[in-house]
Amino acid sequence: MIRIAICCGEGFSSGFLSRYLSENTIKEHLQDKVSFIFIPVYQLYDRQDEVDIAMVMPHMEPRIKDKGIEYRIPIYIIPYKVVIKPTVAEYLEDAEDILALANGRGGFICFEGEEHTVFVSRLTSHRRWLANRR
Repeated sequence: MIRIAICCGEGFSSGFLSRYLSENTIKEHLQDKVSFIFIPVYQLYDRQDEVDIAMVMPHMEPRIKDKGIEYRIPIYIIPYKVVIKPTVAEYLEDAEDILALANGRGGFICFEGEEHTVFVSRLTSHRRWLANRR
């Protein structure tokens, strides 16, 4: 079971996204594999032990990176376009792959070539995007 925090400022976008993903976890029959909760960015450091990975809404990237906080869990900034068409399976795939990349480390982790989320053009998980490029 991977526990994922969806994070932003006050919860408008991340609250909506985490509720949507939580509801669809059951529809996609993935409730034994993944769970989603909303955690505001300003609470993330104190609540990071509640989850395995934090996925932060892209508009919060400058704010969270400028704080200089050392996280024990992987922090993944969701690319803008990935937020457009979310499926639980794709968020789970990205979480699995980011956790593998992190290899037990905390802090900011991204896929190779996605250092600047504003330029990421994929609309699916990174894993599926790579498979379609072959």
